[in-house]
Order: sequence, then structure tokens, then C-alpha cells
Amino acid sequence: MALKTPPTRRWRRWLIGGVVAVAVLGVGGPYLYTQLVESNNPPPLSVSPPESAPASASAPAPGPGPGPGPAPSASLDGTWTVASGSQAGYRVNQNVAGQTATTVGRTKAVTGSATVSGGQLTAGTVSVNLAKLVTNEAERDEHVRDGILETDQFPTAVFTLTQPAPLGTTTPGQVTQVPAIGKLTIHGVTKPATVNLAVRQSGGTLSVQGTTSIALADYNIEPPTTIAPTGQIEFLLQLTQA
Repeated sequence: MALKTPPTRRWRRWLIGGVVAVAVLGVGGPYLYTQLVESNNPPPLSVSPPESAPASASAPAPGPGPGPGPAPSASLDGTWTVASGSQAGYRVNQNVAGQTATTVGRTKAVTGSATVSGGQLTAGTVSVNLAKLVTNEAERDEHVRDGILETDQFPTAVFTLTQPAPLGTTTPGQVTQVPAIGKLTIHGVTKPATVNLAVRQSGGTLSVQGTTSIALADYNIEPPTTIAPTGQIEFLLQLTQA
């Protein structure tokens, strides 16, 4: 005949098991969150590296004499318009019960244009629809839009160039680093901002990647205490000449 476990002993066993489960969730839960959820974030935006054409097996052997020189420099003068394939967003760090994670929001709702004259970027505006920002969590997206960025009142973020930025002439495929000085408007607040640009021309497309860091409080943005006080704005523009 099997002996029954006394009720008091069973109660203690359930209590101990519950305490252990809570402890595991309290310690392991945030770790699993950062590893399984936030590890799926996209990498930072960047201009594509130059494409290299594959060597042809049937190509004749090069003859004597100098080889081909570098690709000729190309003038970027003209008006350029933001085209499909452009995107923008934010990247912020957060602390989840002692675990550091990065949250990335992106949108393709980007418009704008740029003017180049005499080898200088003389004008430029980029506008982003913040109500279209998405991360890998729909519930968080709703909180960011409604509770943090208040996109019903402040639906767009805009960067406008205020000083010419020298571009010179570039070799197609080459990446040129350019600081762009302007003003950034977010959450109804406009502040001076410098955006670090990486510019690359390929055929009829001008790829421009930009990043800048901001202090959220400067724009009257009050995130939860788990969010870092600074964040990064990033965009990748595919521009075509008008």
C-alpha cells in the first residue's frame, strides 16, 4: 500500500516550486527577452558597398601597356529627390531588469529632396512620418506613437540643411563622408543638429546614409525610465536626379 504525502508537505513543495519559478522568470525572463526579441533588430543603415563585376573566363589576357585608370569623377550638380527604397528610424537602448537591449524602429514613409551646386550640397530637406514607425513588437509601436512621440499632434520629423556642405566631385562607387549642419524638428521642437552623411553615387542613384544622436529631453520627449536618455536618428536615402 502506497503512502500518501501529507497535505502540509505537499503545500510546502508547491510553495517552494512557485518561488523557484518566479525567481527563474525574474532572472531568466529579461535575458530571454533581450536574446529572442531584441536580437532580431536590423543592423545599422549603411550605403551599399561597391559592386564588383565577376571575372569572365573567356576574357582575353591583357596585353602590354598601362591598365585602365580610375573611374572618372562625376559631377553631382542638380536636384535630387527621395525615391523608393529609402527608410529612416531610431535606435535606442533600454534596460530590462538589468539586461541591456537595443530597440530599433523603422519606416519607409520618407520624403525629401536635395540640391547640389558647384560641388556643394546647398539645400536639403528630409521628412519622416513618425506614425508609420514599426519595431518587432506591435504593442510597443502603439505605445511609442501614442504615449511617447504623440504622433497625433506631432506626426513628422524634419531635418533641414542650413549651411552648404562640400561634396566636390566623387568617383562613382566611392563613399564620401560629409557633415551636414542644419536643424532638426521632432515632437514640435526645433534644435540645431549635425548629421554625419555617407554619400555614394552609383549610376543614376545617389545613396545617402545619415546618423545623429539626440538627447530626448531636448525635444520634450519623456520616455519610460527604462529607456536611455539619448537615442540615435538614422536614415538611408535613395535619391534620383530630377
